Amino acid sequence: MVRGCILLVISLAISTITYGQTSIDFLDAQLNVVRDSVSSKFIRTTTAEADTVYTVRINYRTGELMMTGAYKDKSLSTEHGEFKYYYANGVVESQGRYVNGNKVGVWNRWSYDGNPKPDRQYAEENFKKSTRTTASAKFPGGMAALQQMVNDSLIYPTEAIERKIEGTVYVTFVIDASGDVRNAEVTGSVHYLLDEEALRFVSTMPTWTPATRNGLPVDSNFIMPITFGTSKGQ
Repeated sequence: MVRGCILLVISLAISTITYGQTSIDFLDAQLNVVRDSVSSKFIRTTTAEADTVYTVRINYRTGELMMTGAYKDKSLSTEHGEFKYYYANGVVESQGRYVNGNKVGVWNRWSYDGNPKPDRQYAEENFKKSTRTTASAKFPGGMAALQQMVNDSLIYPTEAIERKIEGTVYVTFVIDASGDVRNAEVTGSVHYLLDEEALRFVSTMPTWTPATRNGLPVDSNFIMPITFGTSKGQ
């Protein structure tokens, strides 16, 4: 085992398109629009189908599909319609429906290796907002518990130790409105041995308390640096 260094960063992604046209945006690891296509992590294609229908398709920079869905506003802030998310390995992660920015009905889910996970059931209507301010997502038990999970569960690959491969792998992922971890992707690679273990570790994290905005749970983006070092022991 090896102790991991943890840093969490939240970021929101907002972009605009021109009605009646198809727009292509390059996105960074937190889904923010960037001008430099070479340094981008995702490519988003948005098509204005009507005044209140904007279909979106996001692909990983390497070409694999990451998400398909639709929004009801050109700023792409209100999801509305069927959505489908994919892991970086091509396996479907989850699928279901949004209404006015809220998940509704049954959402089907799968693990990173394609095994079914328990479905999530959401209310169909009557969403109520409160005056509570925005709150960040929280790991169950807090940061101390997250660090303990790193200590207990992160495995330093034997081959990497023998070859003295070390460094910090950066994994970007989403804590969705139900608290589940999804869309995990290595955005700062060291070596495939460490990258694969970092992804495996992130995929095993339990359900978080999701972030909230105006009293409603929302998705939030995180970056987790996970440090492997032979000098720190196993």
